Formats: sequence, C-alpha cells, structure tokens
Amino acid sequence: MDFMDKHGKKIECKISYIPVSLCGYPTKDLILAAVYGFGKDPMLLLTNLKMADRKKLCMIAA
Repeated sequence: MDFMDKHGKKIECKISYIPVSLCGYPTKDLILAAVYGFGKDPMLLLTNLKMADRKKLCMIAA
C-alpha cells in the first residue's frame, strides 16, 4: 500500500497479519498486524477486527 506523509512524500508500506490469542483472554479472537515501511522497526497493531474486514484493517493502520 502507498501512503502520503504530512509532507506529501510517498511511503510504500506492507501490511501482514496473523490470528493470535492472549493467555489472559484465550476465547477472544484477535489479529496482530505488522506494518512495514513507517520506520526502522515494524509497527505492531493488535485488533479485534475480523479477518473479513481486511480493507478496514489496512485503512486503520494508515
């Protein structure tokens, strides 16, 4: 995905995601999204959005 930063510079990002669970909440369906391209290290986002909402997840990551 391509984004524009606040200075108008194009940033090329890649987003990957996997289903995860937390020990304290084993019945919660969670998704861990990794966003590459905003910095040296990937940005990690934890969400309860369903995998079917991939476009929504990508827009939130932006």
